[in-house]
Amino acid sequence: MHICFALLLTLIFAVASTAPSFAAGDRFALVIGNAKYPDADAPLKEPINDARDVADELKRDGFNVDIGENLTGEQMRHAFERLYGKIKPGSVVLLFFSGYGIQSSRQSYMIPIDAQIWSEADVRRDGFSLETVLGEINSRGAGVKIALIDASRRNPFERRFRSFSAGLAPVIAPNGTLVMYSAALSSVISDNGSDHSLFVRELLKEIRTPDLMAEETLNRTRVGVTRASRSEQVPWISSSLAEDFSFVPGSAARPQSPPPPEPPPPPP
Repeated sequence: MHICFALLLTLIFAVASTAPSFAAGDRFALVIGNAKYPDADAPLKEPINDARDVADELKRDGFNVDIGENLTGEQMRHAFERLYGKIKPGSVVLLFFSGYGIQSSRQSYMIPIDAQIWSEADVRRDGFSLETVLGEINSRGAGVKIALIDASRRNPFERRFRSFSAGLAPVIAPNGTLVMYSAALSSVISDNGSDHSLFVRELLKEIRTPDLMAEETLNRTRVGVTRASRSEQVPWISSSLAEDFSFVPGSAARPQSPPPPEPPPPPP
């Protein structure tokens, strides 16, 4: 009996050691697409579809995904609190936000759909600081922190207190953080009129490449966006990752469809 039990344990450990692993820790993602801002002339076309596509891809990559669409300030606050509550030491945590973003006092703020912004102080009151969010994620013990922010858009709020669109600001993030903006610092882009952004199209193309490290994934995305836009849109990347991380560690990590059954042999 003892010998059989020992052999069973050996088999279990052998199977576990060869099973594919996505990362050293759980994977959690919060994906937000804000499109219907009452202060804008019309809803944004890209954020909802982009958020859904990113969420679907991250689920395939082993992330526990919480997705929110057209969130108010209170709803965004609850979404962040749910994310913080899931984090365990060593977790991989990813934030994707598509909508309007504004920089104020050298920080970038993600804007909920019900923000009442008439002055720069209102940005800090109603928006959500990316630096603050990343700092909280880090304080909960997350090992790898990734923020993908598609919010470098001309927005209806800034013209009320600025004569120009300031874009997003560089982020001072904790160690182990990878941040990407869809456009260069302090620059803005216009929606291309399609149902998906160029940034997300290129991002999803590169994420699906097995064994590609996260920094290289985002670097390839930047090159793809820059080429496709003829250098009119150049994403910005900042990294302090201290360990290797891949969205898809290998083709074996993805569930594979079973091969089709072979046709029966012809009758004699």
